[in-house]
Amino acid sequence: MNEDIKKHMLKTGTTTLGIVTKEGIVLAADKKATYGGHGGVAYIAGKMGKIKEFNEDIILTIAGTATFALRAIQTAKAQIKIKNLREKKKSTIKEIASLFSIMALQSLQSGGAIGFLMAGKENGKAVFYRIGADGILEKIEDYHIDGSGMAHVNAILDTKYRDNITLKEGIELAKQCIIGSSGRDPASGLGYEIWTITSEKIKKVEDKTWKLD
Repeated sequence: MNEDIKKHMLKTGTTTLGIVTKEGIVLAADKKATYGGHGGVAYIAGKMGKIKEFNEDIILTIAGTATFALRAIQTAKAQIKIKNLREKKKSTIKEIASLFSIMALQSLQSGGAIGFLMAGKENGKAVFYRIGADGILEKIEDYHIDGSGMAHVNAILDTKYRDNITLKEGIELAKQCIIGSSGRDPASGLGYEIWTITSEKIKKVEDKTWKLD
């Protein structure tokens, strides 16, 4: 890959996470975007939304090389639309997550690491998958963190998460994780988004942006 292009490629750095509660799923992400340098963050590129709506039933977070991740979402939307028209039926969330896992591995082979946390509603249930940069697809039953802020969030969730957590408690825990990571991880910050996914609806519940000092 051309070094000048690589240097100015948009990266998220990021802290993204999903929490499974007894009423549904909480997805959260910070808002800082950076340009890639040699070995880390070169400079802040501004803010960006890292939680994307795939369709009326699915949202997903992005981590890694944002340029590649956003392209993967656009490509997947087109491929799923063609698949649904050809097969005359709606693709399942697992089928869509599987497509993203293939695209993540292809991206890695092309020099751009991307990862996704995908949550959606289907058949009266809320489901949560993680798609690793290595193409590994895993259904999550408790919580998962992705991105450069992972090390700062793991300890919080490891100690405060419990099986019977409520949706309201999950929102507050997600907020605590993003704020904590933003204070420690240079590639995370500038604010956060928090979404909830239940069997009935997908809803953005908080959207905060912080001013740069």
